[in-house]
Amino acid sequence: MASQRKAWWWAGCAMVALAIGYLGWTSSSASANPPATTAAVAASVGVAVTGEGNFTYVGSDKFKKCHLASHKEWEKTKHGTALEALKPGQATERKTKAKLDPQKDYSTDATCVACHVVGMGKPGGYELPKDEEGAKKMKGLTGVGCENCHGPGSKYVELHEEIMKSKRKYKVDEMYAAGMTKADVNTCKGCHNEKSPTVDPAIAFDFEKMKKDGVHATVELKQREN
Repeated sequence: MASQRKAWWWAGCAMVALAIGYLGWTSSSASANPPATTAAVAASVGVAVTGEGNFTYVGSDKFKKCHLASHKEWEKTKHGTALEALKPGQATERKTKAKLDPQKDYSTDATCVACHVVGMGKPGGYELPKDEEGAKKMKGLTGVGCENCHGPGSKYVELHEEIMKSKRKYKVDEMYAAGMTKADVNTCKGCHNEKSPTVDPAIAFDFEKMKKDGVHATVELKQREN
């Protein structure tokens, strides 16, 4: 159980984007043409392509039913709108400071996008859309969502729904066995690191502060026993 939990914990590490709106892994000389596949991009920038086993990404909308209040709050955070920050005219001050072109559309650059979406390069995760229809399909995977921190949700979302319906008590190990991961500072450092042009390596990442200010409020889970 411990080894499985650790594996899925690291699977979540790779994709967590910037709690205070940091831009993804790019540079002022980054190519405007993305590599052939998002999986290749994920590997090239250091994002571990794991989680292909029994668990897949399902998108943040799947968590509304059980966590509506948290979901609504998350939508307004810089995590929830992370992909928007890559578009022309957005986050201009941060881009200019990082010597990036504030009028360039970085939302089509896979190297940048990797840290601003859910599960890029992994089963069920974000793929760069080729047209408007493709963009609609990716809507639930935009921004830094639930699964970036908590792991691919295909199984534990189903388990959580069963628990809510039955109103039974449960232990967190049930969720871990179903693919849920526990986030900590290393989860965030998958993207909060020196590879980001807007990260100052001289300033240590403050996980506790970002946990309070950059995500969503912690809601008591009354049916959970531990």
